[in-house]
Amino acid sequence: MNTRKKILLCITQSTAGGAQQYVYDLAVHLPPDQFEVVIVAGGSGPLIKRAQEKGIRAIPVSGLDRDISLVHELQAFFNLTKIFIKEKPDIIHLNSSKMGTLGVCAAAIAQLLTLNFKSRIIFTVHGWGFREDRNTPQRMAIFGMSWIAARFHHHTITINSADHKDTRAFIPHKKISMIPLGLEKIEFMERDNAREFFSRNNPSIKNKFLIGVTAELTKNKGISYLLQALRLLKDSPAANPIEVHTVIMGEGKERQHLETQRQMLGLVNDTSIIGFVPEAKQYLKAFDAFVLPSVKEGLPYAAMEAMGAGLPIVASDVGGIPDLVSPHTTGLLTRAKDPHALARHIRNIIDNEDGRRAMGICAQEKIARSHSLEQMITSTANLYHELTQPYQ
Repeated sequence: MNTRKKILLCITQSTAGGAQQYVYDLAVHLPPDQFEVVIVAGGSGPLIKRAQEKGIRAIPVSGLDRDISLVHELQAFFNLTKIFIKEKPDIIHLNSSKMGTLGVCAAAIAQLLTLNFKSRIIFTVHGWGFREDRNTPQRMAIFGMSWIAARFHHHTITINSADHKDTRAFIPHKKISMIPLGLEKIEFMERDNAREFFSRNNPSIKNKFLIGVTAELTKNKGISYLLQALRLLKDSPAANPIEVHTVIMGEGKERQHLETQRQMLGLVNDTSIIGFVPEAKQYLKAFDAFVLPSVKEGLPYAAMEAMGAGLPIVASDVGGIPDLVSPHTTGLLTRAKDPHALARHIRNIIDNEDGRRAMGICAQEKIARSHSLEQMITSTANLYHELTQPYQ
């Protein structure tokens, strides 16, 4: 008799973002003798391909997209309902704000149509949608939908302190667990070899102060504000001028806008947008500092990976970033959407060699101490077992 629990890990997009990394890590590392894991995601992006390479079954869903379209929403809703009916999962684990709402509606209809109510619905908060950079009516609407959806989630997982505080304001405490993200051990490339990788197409950057950025190119990541800060940095006089180059790794809908912006700001020779880099984390030791100017975050893997490489972090004071970045200990925090403050903090890192080295050491120690992948997997597996016990 097969006693394994079937887990559907559902997410809106199959891109290469942090929430997708979370889904991938769960799918690959949950004990296979206890769980049968299936990924359900929109599109056929890197998440689907990486999962299939590991022998994880993945189901692409038509109609799922971050942008709102009534036709696509209905298409995705019906497709999800059919998947839930066919798969008969023990756990439907939803990720991303849109999936948290659309997925729970599809799950409820699937249960009503089959009169099978065994599936437990879990939602992981990767940054609440009502905290995004939107106008007030949109944020209110998203909060309303999140509140309604939460009534039908059997449990909510938070991954950082800020989201946990928000969640406790409108969801019963007994239905919430805080399980921080964990990082798998990374085999970093040696610094000289990593710098060689980035200087192949641009030899002039090899001996410059290198700033690294790894992010999906969306408005939430705030790269536009970083470019403004880099222009301010370039225009400001420095007592000890150091040549600086910023390498932005990632792909997304903002790519063309950012390319145009860096040309208009005269930063073509000072920045590189190199697109999606497979296993980008292995090259992180090439950099002297790491910047994450996000407007909205969950608990960013990009910052965790950079800290694991021993880099000082300059990042926005949003979402779960303050859980990682302790000011003047593991990095520096700045206000979101403030290019002037961001430029000052980057200058501080550039000018203070001893300080940035000390922050990098502390950052590396903090990740090793507080963000174990094994602990994340164990805590999540225990929650799955708890929720699927009889009479839950």
